[in-house]
Amino acid sequence: MIENKPYSYHNEEERQTQEQRAFGRLNKLRGLISIEVTKSQVFTDISSNIFEPISSIPSNKAHALTQTGKECNTEEVQTENGEMEDKETQCPHSESTRIENGLEKERTSSDRARLKKFFFAATQTIREILISDDKSAEEDETSEKSISKFSRGYNPFRLYQVVTKCKATCIKKGELDSVLIAYEIFESPAPDLINKSLIAEFYVHKRRPPKRLFVVESVVSAMELSQAAQTLYVCLMDGTFCAFDLSITDAFFEDTLPWVDSDTDIALRRPTFDSSFLATTITDAIPLVGITVSKSNIGEDITTIDSSGTISYWVANRIEKNELRVLLTAVIRPHPVLKRHSSSFAVSAFCHTTNPLRFFIGTDTGMMYSVYKSDTSQAIPKIFKTEKEKYGEVTVIAANPTDNTVLLIGFSNGSISVYRTSQTSATVNLPTADLSTRVTMISWSLTNPSGFYTIHNGNSISFWDLGFKLSSITTDSRNDSNQVLACDTWLSESAKIGYMAFGLSNGDSEVHVLEDPARKNQNETILDVLRRIKNL
Repeated sequence: MIENKPYSYHNEEERQTQEQRAFGRLNKLRGLISIEVTKSQVFTDISSNIFEPISSIPSNKAHALTQTGKECNTEEVQTENGEMEDKETQCPHSESTRIENGLEKERTSSDRARLKKFFFAATQTIREILISDDKSAEEDETSEKSISKFSRGYNPFRLYQVVTKCKATCIKKGELDSVLIAYEIFESPAPDLINKSLIAEFYVHKRRPPKRLFVVESVVSAMELSQAAQTLYVCLMDGTFCAFDLSITDAFFEDTLPWVDSDTDIALRRPTFDSSFLATTITDAIPLVGITVSKSNIGEDITTIDSSGTISYWVANRIEKNELRVLLTAVIRPHPVLKRHSSSFAVSAFCHTTNPLRFFIGTDTGMMYSVYKSDTSQAIPKIFKTEKEKYGEVTVIAANPTDNTVLLIGFSNGSISVYRTSQTSATVNLPTADLSTRVTMISWSLTNPSGFYTIHNGNSISFWDLGFKLSSITTDSRNDSNQVLACDTWLSESAKIGYMAFGLSNGDSEVHVLEDPARKNQNETILDVLRRIKNL
């Protein structure tokens, strides 16, 4: 039975680690402050009733209330000059504390030693913080606060003066601390960019100009980095498959683009490989909608799929002088059995699992099927029951990163189903009465095997945890009219901090630092959760 208990949206262990780190730094700073004990004589005889109102004291005693203690001084006198000070003076003259016999008093050697010790210790502490190998502070740092429950904060990215009107169509984690964002350009001061796409590789945490810029002739629908981060593969809506060789330096490219805050222009990289000449052979210029990249013995295996369901296989490797070569090895058309289930369909969702490589494909007619890479064109695909009359179009498919036998399926009516790859029927259908809008994005949590994020209609973001309950834990709605058109999630290199990147319809992009939701049972796997749910 799933218990409905208060849900903690913070990871207890990580929060304690952060608190310990903070207290450690605080203790270092506290150690710089020392308290020295000094002796002083305090006058405690208040028999003279000096705190009584003036009116209660006889007028002939008024002169005794002077601060200097001299009866000859009036009540207004607060101090005496240094050479005329009396031992009864309450507040010595300021000159008497700094000057003696016309010479300024020097600090004692002990004063100088204490000051030197303080500055030395403070400098060491600041230096340790600045050169610390622990990158979590930088990874957690954001420039903008977030009111969303799923986010600690975010860093925004824009094209500024380079483009005046655009939209983000694809977003993907880049190399190291970078993110790749593809923009469809509508208006720009640079005429050569209009009606094309610009891919910018931004630094996630450093406010610097882009690391690299790439330009392609059509709208970017999908992109992947090679496992060695030496090649960027890009799929376009005009059916073109491109590859950029990242080992080539900027000096190789002639075209450049000026950038705000950059001392020099940034090179505009163009594809090293372009499949335009193969378009009629592959898919007759039908939009590409998905891509996978895997390592092979001779290089890298790339798989692309277009909206008609045609799968193309490619091999990329390095030849003499380390030049990139990309070859088309096979083209697999949709099996005739799929046409019998739906005479005409378009691929609307795509994902893959590994070991072995298997593709899961969803269509706008509500059908979902899977094929293996090892299958021939005669192999009958496995078709899953999706109750298309009830749920509508399959809009998104996502495989669990900790167990790729578990899939999440999103539908156009807002419904979400959990499938096992070994079964053709859904394991769990989640009620989504409050989110009855199209599921546009699904992403599993990378730290919680039973948790996942969904985006409905491009503006409502929810977090779910199947180990806690079968409805969303939190829901955030974007206040602006901009829709999320692209999304990607990843973990930092230290595997402690999660990120979620958004590409928006107005051309802006955001990389959010995710709140790490605590798990109800740290040792429970996604399969354990599903078994518990089915026994309800």
